[in-house]
Amino acid sequence: MKKSKSNNNYRFYNFITCIVRFAGNIWFGGKVIGKENIPQKGKCILAGNHVSDFDAYLLFSSTKRPIHILGKIELFQGPFAWLFKKMHLIPVDRSTKNPEAIEKGISILLEDKILGIFPEGTYHKNDLLLPFKPGVINFAEKTNSPIIPFAIIGEFKFRSKPIIKIGKPLYLEKIKTKDKLKYFESVIEKMLTNKKGLE
Repeated sequence: MKKSKSNNNYRFYNFITCIVRFAGNIWFGGKVIGKENIPQKGKCILAGNHVSDFDAYLLFSSTKRPIHILGKIELFQGPFAWLFKKMHLIPVDRSTKNPEAIEKGISILLEDKILGIFPEGTYHKNDLLLPFKPGVINFAEKTNSPIIPFAIIGEFKFRSKPIIKIGKPLYLEKIKTKDKLKYFESVIEKMLTNKKGLE
């Protein structure tokens, strides 16, 4: 049986993520909690805090399904631009509106795939969250997609054992408060402060 064109499109992605997971497990010794909350099929938005360029290692360790991550456009302007394109990252210019990125993100979800978003817009070492940008809610509303919250805890140093906690899916129609973005932000905050099960 011939492999589908879709599978072939992710052959390089699968190869690289295997290497990243293997190397990351040796160097960092990361841990994933709640990976069963990521559906085996169907559209969803993985969204959470951003602490390092190495966050992708924990995301790749959370699921073997391809994740189409929204990434800063600067990544596509250097010598490794080809790599980020092959890894199906979606370029985002943080200084302006991004109709192409929005259209691409929506199409990814409508194809029943996973979209990865860091709502803070940039990474930082402060334990406090930066204000979330509304893109995550907009994508969910326009595609009727569940949001899978995640919280990354710890640093990325040799054998520092960073942790990613994957929360249960959030469905916007079930959130009663009008400020859904603030509600989602509070969910991530609670995941970051709740240390239960991290030992």
